[in-house]
Amino acid sequence: MNKLSKISRFFRFLRDFKKDSAFPRVANYEITSRCNLNCEHCYWRKSINSGDELSDDQWREVFIEHKSRGVTFAFLTGGEPALRLNVIDIADRIFNGLAIASNGVIKIPDHINRRIFISIDGPKDVHNRIRDADVFEKVLSNIKDDKRVIIAPALSKTNYRHIDAMVDLAREMNAEGITFNIYTSHMKENDPLLPTGRELEWIISKLRESWKKNKDIMFLTPYIINLLKEKEHHRDCFFRGKHFISFDAGLNEKRPCVLGVGVNCSTCGCIVPMISYALKKGNLRSWLLLNRMFPKEYFKAE
Repeated sequence: MNKLSKISRFFRFLRDFKKDSAFPRVANYEITSRCNLNCEHCYWRKSINSGDELSDDQWREVFIEHKSRGVTFAFLTGGEPALRLNVIDIADRIFNGLAIASNGVIKIPDHINRRIFISIDGPKDVHNRIRDADVFEKVLSNIKDDKRVIIAPALSKTNYRHIDAMVDLAREMNAEGITFNIYTSHMKENDPLLPTGRELEWIISKLRESWKKNKDIMFLTPYIINLLKEKEHHRDCFFRGKHFISFDAGLNEKRPCVLGVGVNCSTCGCIVPMISYALKKGNLRSWLLLNRMFPKEYFKAE
């Protein structure tokens, strides 16, 4: 995409984003209340309040209705969404914009030409310890040479020293690239997984250093790296605004955001609201980042 096309797409994005809408334009759907792993930092297990989940036909009806009401982009999460491949296929046929967040143990079929975020949290021993299962090699075999994939680690006290290894892994796998979240706490204080103080300073310094060397594959910007430290985005969070809504597998609305009840927003390290906040502040690099993350070819024409 040339520079003029990127600028044109940016202005269309701003125009559509500012339109009034009776229903949110972006929706997150936890399409299953099951998962095949038990990760130590998992927000979903901390926020799940029901084991219910909609059937395939019910999800189809929901997706069609929500699209008709104004949803233009859908995130599919879980639990592990790849446990419901039929539902992924249904969403792929319905939504113009779609992205999937998966642990990578089950491969998303190649015909699903959408952005896929895969959580790999370090070298083999570290990843398997965090995931409480020996799945590292399986995940790598599923994502090798898959340009749909952006690796998306969550940095905690367990794995934050392995940033360089994770960037190297993204290159070795020939994935589209890598982005980073920082673990978000559901505790008011003394969370044993939450990097603070010198640990957080080290993370920010390392991300800045790594971004300068790996701009071609790192889906971050200096502005967003700073937000990972300062957390100012949580006071004006996209997830709590009128343009976003999140549902669990039983179609119960999740509040205040996808991370669920009890989340400590002042510790938020989620990359999605950070990009949204940066866009609201007019940060051009963040638009170029979003344009790379969700290029036009991953959207279906109406």
